[in-house]
Amino acid sequence: MTDTSSTTKTYDVAVLGCGLLGSALARNFAAKGHRTAAWNRTPAKAEALEADGVRAVADIGEIVRSSKLVVAVTSTYATTGEAIAAASDWTGTTFVNVGTGTPADAEELKAWADARGIRYLDGAVLCYPQQVGTDEGMVLYSGSAEAWAEHEQTLTAPGPYSMFVSDNVKAASVLDAAIIGGFYSAALSAYVEASTYALDQGVDPETLNAISELAFQTLAGTAKEAVAAIASGQHETETATLSVYAEGCRATVGAMQSAGHKARLLAAAVENLTEAEKAGLGSLGFFASTKVARVSS
Repeated sequence: MTDTSSTTKTYDVAVLGCGLLGSALARNFAAKGHRTAAWNRTPAKAEALEADGVRAVADIGEIVRSSKLVVAVTSTYATTGEAIAAASDWTGTTFVNVGTGTPADAEELKAWADARGIRYLDGAVLCYPQQVGTDEGMVLYSGSAEAWAEHEQTLTAPGPYSMFVSDNVKAASVLDAAIIGGFYSAALSAYVEASTYALDQGVDPETLNAISELAFQTLAGTAKEAVAAIASGQHETETATLSVYAEGCRATVGAMQSAGHKARLLAAAVENLTEAEKAGLGSLGFFASTKVARVSS
């Protein structure tokens, strides 16, 4: 017997959680022509979206039962679990969670969904709420390829960089942790550290911006080289060796600290490079430091 419930649902998509991000997603779904509903623990937050074409639904069981697709945008996987515990009828409904969590959280929620016969996609939002629905919108999804095939048009509404990355459910979370946590936040902190030093030393802000832009352009190309080298394990170089970088960074840490700056992030980079030198990697390229990035067993 064919399940036709997904074609008779009242809503194309329902958003659970109406904070800044959830509200932005709900408005965008509605603006793209999708019949959209929203639920929030505080009903007034969902009701505030009705002027944007979003239907506020106070009962979570009703909103799940009447929607083809449910996108949870609560603060954590735990709060998502608490919210959906009251919903019992998921027939014909696909579940997506884009709240903050870990790869292990993604696997646990998939197990919960699998036990109930619910198709599940895990998601990670790699943009700010104000970028949802713009050319910079990006939400990554992983998990059920079947669910993605059915709901791709809806789930790519947040922007052109929204995509399915893997049928491994934890992949979106891993990319979120790697790019936003491991790289972007750390790199932005390093830039704050470096810029504070430069400006304190009398560098003109416009000059700093111009030089920074060139550095960022170089970094974009270098990142591709890094991925290729780490994936292949090939670290020979005809440019600067790891030891050349290490010496330069040690000198810079000394200069920054002598000027009254903590230089914590640069000091951590020096620690990594020094460890790589001790491991005999100094004559290779910078990316050979990948070999000391893991905890030794």
